[in-house]
Amino acid sequence: MITTVPATASTVRAAGLYRRMQSESRAVASDPIELVTMLYDELETAVGVLVSMVRQGQRVSATEPAHRARAILIGLDVGLDHDKGGDVAVALSRVYRSMRRKLDDAVAANDADDLDELLGGIVTVSSAWRQLRQ
Repeated sequence: MITTVPATASTVRAAGLYRRMQSESRAVASDPIELVTMLYDELETAVGVLVSMVRQGQRVSATEPAHRARAILIGLDVGLDHDKGGDVAVALSRVYRSMRRKLDDAVAANDADDLDELLGGIVTVSSAWRQLRQ
């Protein structure tokens, strides 16, 4: 299980502003692998915030973290280069679509355990992606 930090509206806004500023500065000098890594960072954060919100009894449908997580998954899928990526791109596309369905279902059900499970899958894929750097 992944440990999450309690989220309040003000801490979510402040953390979001900080992340955007940090991301913008990183993006200026980033290569494609770093840019995808940044998207994974944002995706992990958004889903982690959703887990915290649900565990605190909040409804998460139609929230900024839910929209952000979905948009990132769509962006990761759309950004795949199927010509160069071949079978790997096809497999990743399936993974991203599956994650999007799980996200939609978990958000609709307001289910922290399902969101936590999704977060575990995201961390697994993210870790594999980060190994490209090594």
